[in-house]
This record gives sequence, structure tokens and C-alpha cells, in this order.
Amino acid sequence: MSQLPPADQTSHTANPAAAPIAEPGFEVRLHTFWTENRNLVLGACAAALLAIAGREGWQYFSAMREKGIQEDYAAVADSPDKLAAFADGHSGHALAGVAYLRLADQKFAVADYKQAAGFYTKAAGSLKNEVLLGRARLGAAMCQLSNGDQAAGESALKAIGADQALLKTVRAEATYHLASLAADAGKSDELKKLVDEVSKIDLGGVWSQRAMVLLTRLPAGDSPAPGISFKPGGN
Repeated sequence: MSQLPPADQTSHTANPAAAPIAEPGFEVRLHTFWTENRNLVLGACAAALLAIAGREGWQYFSAMREKGIQEDYAAVADSPDKLAAFADGHSGHALAGVAYLRLADQKFAVADYKQAAGFYTKAAGSLKNEVLLGRARLGAAMCQLSNGDQAAGESALKAIGADQALLKTVRAEATYHLASLAADAGKSDELKKLVDEVSKIDLGGVWSQRAMVLLTRLPAGDSPAPGISFKPGGN
């Protein structure tokens, strides 16, 4: 009588390499990664925290410094001597530019054109506001003219008139002053050209209207039109 073979004749001879390998669970992989890389992870976290703390600290420091500068300016705003010291001590700051501009206007008002020119130039180096920057550059140019350096003054006015980054009113005023100089010199052709340029820059503006008046005041054979005028802080 035949006998059935055992149910599993290869159980004792199976190749262990052929057996399936159990994959480690997520928790195991995470633990392994942490064990191998925790110093790197901790270092990256610490660096991020330091960067955030540094940025916040710098912003706080900058805000407090700005507040301090504003308070210093308010304390000396009505004292010309202290205002000059403030401006020199905060060179490059916008409020230093404002201080220089105020000092320049004060010097211009008493016909101290040499010192006024220096202050206007310093103001222009610190100011970013296009209105104040234009005023400072115009003031410096007018001081050069008032000091008798007409070539330098005209060159500065031409540069202002051609600077597209400045306000139209500033460019128009600079060109108007050039037209006024041409009228004073009796240069009719140049005057007409400059009046036309003023109109192109700011058609209908106050300086365009004043430029047109220059034409009416320069008839053939008559005396030239009135000279230049410049009021610090105004148009």
C-alpha cells in the first residue's frame, strides 16, 4: 500500500535568502533618521532661530535709532548752530538733508551765497524726496549764478532741466531761469528756444506762463527782460 508523501518535503532544505524581508515601519525609519541626523537637524533649527532673532533684533534697533534721530532733530530744529552739528553728525540721513536745506535757505536769505551753496550741495547728497532734492539742486545752481559763476550756474540749470527723474515743475523752473538769462543778454533766438522748452516740460504750468511773459518783454530795440529771481522754499 502506497503512502502519501509528507505535506512539506522542502521545509528543512529551503534557501533562507529566498525568504521575504519585512520592511521596517515608519516609526522605525523615523527613529533611524533622527539617530543618524539629529545633530544636523538641531543645528539647522538653531541657525533658523538665530536668523529670525537677528532680523527682529535689527529691526527693533533700527526703529529705536530712527526714533532717536527724529527726537534729536526736533530738539535742535530752531537752533541754527545746533542744526548744523546735527546735520554733520547724521550725514547721509534724510533729516540731515532737511537740516542742510534749512541752513542753506537761511544763508541764501541773507545773501551769503557761498555758504548757502555748500549747504544746498550737502542737502542734495542726503535727500531722496524728489521735491526737496529738486529744491536743493536749484538752490545750489542759483547760488553759483549769484556768486558770479555764470558758466557753472548755467551748466547746473541745464542738467536739472534735462533730468527726467526730477519733477516737471523743478525742470521747468530751471529752464525758465536759463530763458531769463538769455533775455537779460538780449539773445532772442535762444530765449525763444528756451521758452519753447519750458512749455514742452510743463505746458500750462506757472513757469511756462512766466516764460511766455519774457517774450512779451523783449521787443526789438527795447531793454532786456528783468533778471532771474529765486526764493528758497517756493516757486
